[in-house]
This record gives sequence, structure tokens and C-alpha cells, in this order.
Amino acid sequence: MAQYTYVATTAPGRVEALQKDIPTEIGPDQALIKVEYSSLTPFDLYQADSGFYVQQYPGQFGLNASGTVSKVGDGVNDLKEGDRVVAFSYNPVYKGMHEYTVQPRSVIAKVPANLSLEEAVTIPDNLVTSFYTLFNQLSLPWREDEFPPKETPPNANRPILIYGAGATSGQYAIQLLKLAKYTNIIAVASSKHTEYLKSIGAGHVVDYRSPSLVDDVAKAVGGDGKVELVVDCVSLDESFEAIAKVIRPGGKLSFLGPLKHKGDLTGGSEMLFEAPPVLANQFPKDVEFIAVRTFLYQQDERLANTLMPVIVPRLLEQGLIKPNAIAMHDKGRFLELFNEKPRVLPLSMGSRNYATESRVASASASPRKPHFDKILIANRGEIACRVIRTARKLGIKTVAVYSDVDKDSLHVKLADEAYNIGPAPSAESYLRMDKIIQVCHQSGAQAVHPGYGFLSENAKFAEQLAAEGIVFIGPPASAIISMGSKSESKNIMSSAGVPCVPGYHGDKQDPDFLFQEAQKIGFPVLIKAIHGGGGKGMRTVLEPTREAFEEGLLSAKRESLKSFGNDTVLVEKYIQRPRHVEVQVFADTLGNVVSLWERDCSVQRRNQKIIEEAPAPGLSPELRADLSAKAIAAARAVNYVGAGTVEFIFDNDTQDFYFMEMNTRLQVEHPVTEMITGLDLVEWQLEVAAGNPLPLSQSSIPLVGHAFEARIYAENPRNNFLPDSGNLLYLSTPPPTHVFAPTFPSRTAEDGASLLAIQPSIDPSLKPALRIEQGFTQGAQIGVFYDPMIAKVVVHGSDRTEALRMLRKALDDYHVVGVSTNVEFLRTLAGNSAFIEGDVETGFIPKHFQELFPPLPEPSPEVLAQVGLFVALRDAEGHHLRSNQTSPWSTLASRRFGGDKYRRTITLQTDDAAETPITVEISPVEGHKFDVVVNAPSGKHTFSSVPAQLVDSTTLSSQIGGRFVRPTIVSQPPPPGLPASQSHNSMERVHIFSDGQKTSLVIPSPKWLQSLGSDVLNAHKGGLRAPMPSLVVEVRVKPGDRVEKGQAVVVLESMKTETVLRSDVSGIVKAVGCKNGEMVEEGRELVDIEPEEVAAD
Repeated sequence: MAQYTYVATTAPGRVEALQKDIPTEIGPDQALIKVEYSSLTPFDLYQADSGFYVQQYPGQFGLNASGTVSKVGDGVNDLKEGDRVVAFSYNPVYKGMHEYTVQPRSVIAKVPANLSLEEAVTIPDNLVTSFYTLFNQLSLPWREDEFPPKETPPNANRPILIYGAGATSGQYAIQLLKLAKYTNIIAVASSKHTEYLKSIGAGHVVDYRSPSLVDDVAKAVGGDGKVELVVDCVSLDESFEAIAKVIRPGGKLSFLGPLKHKGDLTGGSEMLFEAPPVLANQFPKDVEFIAVRTFLYQQDERLANTLMPVIVPRLLEQGLIKPNAIAMHDKGRFLELFNEKPRVLPLSMGSRNYATESRVASASASPRKPHFDKILIANRGEIACRVIRTARKLGIKTVAVYSDVDKDSLHVKLADEAYNIGPAPSAESYLRMDKIIQVCHQSGAQAVHPGYGFLSENAKFAEQLAAEGIVFIGPPASAIISMGSKSESKNIMSSAGVPCVPGYHGDKQDPDFLFQEAQKIGFPVLIKAIHGGGGKGMRTVLEPTREAFEEGLLSAKRESLKSFGNDTVLVEKYIQRPRHVEVQVFADTLGNVVSLWERDCSVQRRNQKIIEEAPAPGLSPELRADLSAKAIAAARAVNYVGAGTVEFIFDNDTQDFYFMEMNTRLQVEHPVTEMITGLDLVEWQLEVAAGNPLPLSQSSIPLVGHAFEARIYAENPRNNFLPDSGNLLYLSTPPPTHVFAPTFPSRTAEDGASLLAIQPSIDPSLKPALRIEQGFTQGAQIGVFYDPMIAKVVVHGSDRTEALRMLRKALDDYHVVGVSTNVEFLRTLAGNSAFIEGDVETGFIPKHFQELFPPLPEPSPEVLAQVGLFVALRDAEGHHLRSNQTSPWSTLASRRFGGDKYRRTITLQTDDAAETPITVEISPVEGHKFDVVVNAPSGKHTFSSVPAQLVDSTTLSSQIGGRFVRPTIVSQPPPPGLPASQSHNSMERVHIFSDGQKTSLVIPSPKWLQSLGSDVLNAHKGGLRAPMPSLVVEVRVKPGDRVEKGQAVVVLESMKTETVLRSDVSGIVKAVGCKNGEMVEEGRELVDIEPEEVAAD
């Protein structure tokens, strides 16, 4: 008969490996489980080491077992072979840790797909103990057919004290009490557990070492300061002595027996299940002592029939109970006797410590796992370059993938290898899982970093990679699924004690029903795609009308379907003055979860972030701790692994915050977190993906100074931030001081100090730092197929004031020509007084619109003079940028016949075509000096004997008004093939960067040349033209249709952003110049509408 090896104690202090037959016969209502993991409790280990179990209950330990069902007996109809299960090893016949065990159905719980067997094995003993203690031993009411209950129980606000709440059983007790709707839960534990215990339901946490413990508990209890119900999870003399001072006469004390009296677990010779007189006499009159003997819980028929078979699977499946963190432990003789038998792995729960240090220390006892040799980056642009830089630092080879239009991109040049995966549309390239996996096999890449966007939050991609034996550098698919659905994630968060905004998160999508829900919630409301992100599929409805709601609903659904393949939406209350505050969390496979502090991303346009900072301004240490604790609880609720961001809506009016969503990937704005912590988050991702513990514990993570990130986008802020495309004709950035974040010493926290309630440290000696994160270089093409972000400017200073000063200077020195950008807008924003004060909200831009978009001033005479000099010198015949050249512009005062000076008149225009043309008259005098006369709307301005010369093709050196200047000036020719016209798009532009300002001017084409071309942009009233290169999503009219002013006519999409063009007149459609699915160039007339005639009075 086949046998297997098991481990048991055979004598005091002795553990041996023994042989046993694999069971073949099992009785009715039983199941045979093939065990993958057994767990030992601290109690078991204590007994095994002392040999007491051998004397009292020989060889019995290993109370939990997880694995798969091998066989079921008669009467077991809800289990089948192969089911993943966990069992509370109740049957005393099976002593020791076994690879096979026969257990009654009543102690077996199914394990949901989103929970590993390694995590599951930690659940039954402590969870059963806590449930049995509360609802049997303390007689709290419960119903076997409804747990958690829908109704609030009687006396729900009675104070219940959990002593030793940091122990695993104590943590489960708090979670169960919260699920049962008890509201006054008081925990006594080490202060390092405070944030976590509050996040799972404790209303008050008192440090067990506090000299004012009794007063602290009394204050939390209120009234007479005494509690009626107490659970002691540690059962020590010290805990009894403290409880005696806070329990009221006639109260109940349940302690998890046996009592460890006088420091001895066994009481010297026997297991104590009663309080000895020396302890009992300290208590008030009539206190009832209840020693909890968990192995007797099967005598409660209700518990036996429902707890493990029904309730535990339900709580796990719905994410209502979070398994406690575990770590593999090498327990001396166990490992020595069993180190070659990996099918039975001894695990110790230990005293799980959410401060992380103990788990990191235990994990670090094992050798650190090496990083991968080669990884593939399934992305493009800035983030692909970012990942490549860290991989290079670590000696990891990189594989890039690219679409046809990205063949010359920077990330392709930086990677060790690069493979083409298809045409430009992302659906045919960067979203093709099969092609990316094929490249992994072809290149030998062992892991895939998804970056952000594209496949970074695609659970199927993570699953397919795992099936192919390739590591996904990100969270498990189950977490992506849970947090990818805004409705499901909010349900999970509510169960985890994370506050959520009121709203409808269900599956019913009937427009009438959703409108009714919106009316219940109260306008204004926010419609959001449940699988959305980056502002896609999101619409705010302010007016409480059916028409306004349905328009927002249809638009959100259409954009959601296009972006995410799913048009399901949720409806939530729209908070009037919100801030967007998010917390960077990180988790490893060993159960460690930490907060890397928060970021404020409130300043947004088109529902997308454009500037971020860390830490968030104006937060108290207590509020920072609360945010971090809730974020950690959110990560634990979905068994998160890797880098994640928990986003909250922060109500400026009430200081309350609500869960918004969790981004299960690295965020665009992660560098600001790196700058205040001194960490490399991509390196942390690689560490965790390799199976290593987090590099730092919570108490060691620095929070130093302040950081900002400004996103440089190809877009036109003065045209509703519409995206732009084109060639980066000129790109010059300020020189960065750092490639990665500056490093800081690890933080040290005093024992008992809060791990999360901290203030950023300020070091005046800290040197300012600047990083430029970009994926493009000069000459690159910004196309219409992808996000229009060009780069990120990241700065760090000793405090917010210095960091903001650094940001303004960096933006002054960031010069782009070829596409419209938001650089100047960002510079204006960074200098805005409200922003400087930290008075931010998501509606910051519309609130301060007039300040952020002041009328464009007339260019100064000095700037106009410099542009005129640049153009004249550039156009001079034979000018080759040499200082020894000879021309009318660089020699002595040349004269025409008749004695007239040689003079050049240059005509300029601002972007406002209605402005009076500006002329600049240039006349050479002695040497490299010129007389300059500027005729502008503000008047005539004369500059005499101005020295000037071109240093290179984009730099003018001159001295105007006694001031030496050296501006950068870049000429931008009109697009090739575009006929001359009165439109500025068909004319040469000149861009001058001077004194931190960019001024753009137009050199009009001669009128004779304009007359030769068709005026392609000569818009008449009623004509709708493409404001940018776009894809036509929907044409809503046809020739002959009548339209009203403001009616939606054409829907365009550019760079993943949808734009609706509306008629500016009422009239009849004369012609339609586009069709669905067509790419159209900027300026093309899409619809021609003949305005209706206005009758004469």
C-alpha cells in the first residue's frame, strides 16, 4: 500500500518523520484531503518544544491543513475531487503534520479562486476560535442563515474589549464584530498595530504598555468606564491584572486557554482552564471566567453545520474577511527532519506584526532571490524608457516592442532588443496579447513589465502570461479584477471599512432606472465607467433633467465601450469642492503592505491630472495616518501584490475622504513619491515580482521634503486643452541633476511611535533636484494614435516653497516647437497665488480660469525687435552663421543708389488675426550694429545701434536698452503641401523664448502668394472644421438635415480623447465632408451648414 511521510512528536522535545499508509477508505460525511500546507500556531510550537503535548495529547499538532479534495464519502454532495479546501484538523486520530488527512465535512471550507492555499491555511484555527468565542462563549446573537446580519443587533453600541488585539485571533475578532454591526470595539495592543486595527473596525486602540491604560480604556468606554464583555487573546498574568481594573461586576471574560500563568504555558504540570485564586481575587464580584476550548466548538450543532461549510467560504468569497499575513519559518529540528519533503511545509503564524519588521526579518533569513535576466516592456514612450533605465542599473537586459509608427522611438533605441508587433492602432499592436507573448518566447524574456495604460490592468493578460510561465510584474489577476470594476471595488472597500461616496454601483443599466437612481442620490452626479481610468468614460451632470442626464450617460457609455470594451457605468454623488488625494501602496508575496505616503493630484483638465505633488499640502499627521491606514486596508482586502495606488476623493468642505478607485499598476506620477522617499519604485516592483520581501518596513520609509511633477502634453490649453500632433521640431530641456531620485537615510521610529502619523522632514542643507522623464527627442513625431504626453518635469526641494520655485525655473527653461504644448500654462499655474498657498481642488482650473488664461499681452517692443533682427540676419544672403561674414547686415552702413540706407521691413502678426500688423524696420549701421524701429499697436519704438549676431541657428546675441540678451528663437515653417492662405496655419511661425516666456508670432505670406492658393481654412459661419488631426467617430447629420444651434453634429477622437463638435448656427446641412472611421487632418471642413435667414424687422 502506498505510504507518505508525516511529522509528529514521539517524546518530550523530540520530533520525527514517520511513515503512514495513504487512506483508501473513508466514512460517510467525510473527505480525504491531499495536504499542500499545514500551519502551526505559537501554542503548538510551545508545546512541541516543551514536550507537553507528548504527555497530555501525544503528537497532536498542525491544527490547520489546506489542499485539494482527493475523495469524498457518502453524503458529501457539495465537494468533489480537485476542489481547493482548507480544514480545521479536528479529528484527533490524525496527530502530527500529514500529507493526507480524512476530515468530517463540518470542518472543511472551500477556498475561493482569489485566495492561495498558503494564505488559506492560516484561517481556520484563529477564525473559528474568534467566532466561537464571540457567538457561543459570550452568547452574542447570530443567525446561521444570515451572517453577516442585515439588521443591527440589540445593544450594538455596548463596549466590547479585545485584549491582545494584535494577535491573529484578536484581529479576526475585530473583523467579525464589525461584520456583526457592533460599533464600540476597543482594542488593547501594541501601538504599532494601531493604524491597521482601526482600518479593520476598532473604534479605539490603547497601547498595552501605556501607564494610563485604565484611564484610556475608561475614556473610550464612556459612562462609568467599565466594560461588560472582554476577550483576552494572550491569556497572561499581566493581561488578567489589567482587565481586572476595567471589567465591571458581573461581566464576562473569555480567555483563549490554556492560561499561561507565571510565564509557563502549561502552569508547570497541568493546562489551566480556570483562573487561579491569586488572579481571580483581583476581579470585581461575580465576574464570569470562560476558558475557550476551540476544539469543543463542534458540540454546537449550529456552528458545526454552518461555520466552516457555509459561513467561512462566504466571507472569503465576498472579501469580508482578510487572511492574516504569514511567513515561512525554519523551525530548527522541523526543517532538519523534513527539509527534503516539500509537500508538507511547516508554517508558523507567529504573533503577526503589521508593523512589518518581524516579517521582513524572518523572510530575510532565506536567501534573496535574484532578479530576472531579461524582461519585456509591453509599452512605449516615457514609461518604457523609465523601466529600461532601472533595468540597466540592475544589469537586466530589456526587450522593447513597437508599432509601425514607433520604429524610431527612443524606447526602441534604448532597449537591448526590439520587435515590431503591428500597425499604429493600439488594438493592432500594444493591445495584442498574443504578439507580446510570442515576443517573450522569441526573445527569452522571463517577465513582462506592463507600464501604465494598454495592458497594465488587464487580468486576462496576467493570466495568460502565468499560463505561459512568464512573470507579470504587477498584482495578481484576482486583484486586478476586483479593483478593475468600480462597482465591485466599492463593495469590497465598504466591507473593508474604507469609506465610499454614496451612489449606485449595480449592474442594472437601463437609462430610466439610472436616472431614477441619480434623482435619489441628488444632483449633481458623476457618471463613471466601471472599468474606466484616466478620465475616460466619465461625465458630470449638473442639471437635474432627463435630457442632460441621458446625454452624459450616452457619451460616457460610448467612450467607455471604445476605451475599455465595456460600457457599464456607475452613478455617484458629485462632490462640489473635491481634492484628489491618493496613497502609494506596495505589497509583497509575504503579506507585507506599506504606505509610501500620499500625493495630491487635484489640478486636472478634461478629468486628467496635469500636475501632482507629494506630500499633499495641508494634511495633519493624523489625517495622513488615516489615509494610509485605509489604503493599506484596501490593498489587504484584495490580497494585493506590487505597486498600487488607492485614490480618494477628499472633500475640502468637510475634510472627509472617500474611496474612488485603486489603480493596480505603477502610476504616471510615481516619480514624486520616489523623490520624497529616495526610492526606485520600478526596482521595488522587480524585487517583489522576483519573490523577495519589500526592501523597507513601514517604520523605515523616509518622508523628506516636497516634490512636484508637471506633465508636458502636446495640447492647446487655450482651445479647451485639445490634443495636438506633429513633429518635435525643436526640443530643449533644463539639464537634470538626477536620473533617479536622490537617496535619503532610512527613517527610524521610536518604539511605540506611530508608523503613519508623521510630518515630512525638512533639511535646509538638501540640494534641489530635477529629473526629466521623457520618451521623445527632438525630431520625434507626436501622432494621433496614443496619449499626447511628451515628458514629465519632476523637482524636489527641502520644502514646498523651494520645490515650487524649482518647478517654475524648470518650466521656464523647457522649450518646445512643432506642436502646441501646455508648458506656458503650467508655468502660469505654478505662479498662481492660490496654487502657491496650496488651496487646490479638482475644479481649480475653471475656478481660476481668468487668472490662468489672461488676455494675451502685446509682445514687448524688445521682443519684437529681437525677432526682427533674427529674421533679417537669418535671411541675409550668404549668411552662414560665421562672425566674419560679409553682407549688408554685417558690414558698414551700406547704401543703395541715391544714398538711401539698405533697410529691411519685417511684418509680424500675433495669433489674433484681427490685430493690426506689426512691422519691424531693420537698418544696418556700423559693424554688427543695427537701428531698429518697431511699429506696434502700442506705438512706435526705436532702438539705435543695437549690436546683434546669430550665434547659431536658434540663438541670437544682442544688447537692447542697455541689457544683454541671448534668447532662443526657432522658426517653424508651414506644413509642406499646404496652400498659402490667410490662415496662420499656412504661414511661417517664429517662436522666441526670452525671460521665461514663450512668444509666438506669424510672418504673413505675401498677398500675391495667398491669392494663388485656396483658402482651406477660410471658415464661414456655419462651417465646422476639424480642430486637430482626428478620427471621425460618428457623423450625426446628412445633407438636407435641419440642425439647431448647439446641436451635436460630429464626434471626433484624438489621442484617446473624444470631442463633440456642435453647430454654432441653426440652419440646413449643405454638405458633409467626412465619414465614420475616417482620419481627417486639422482644418478640414467636416460639415457645411447654411444659416437660416433672419427675417427683417
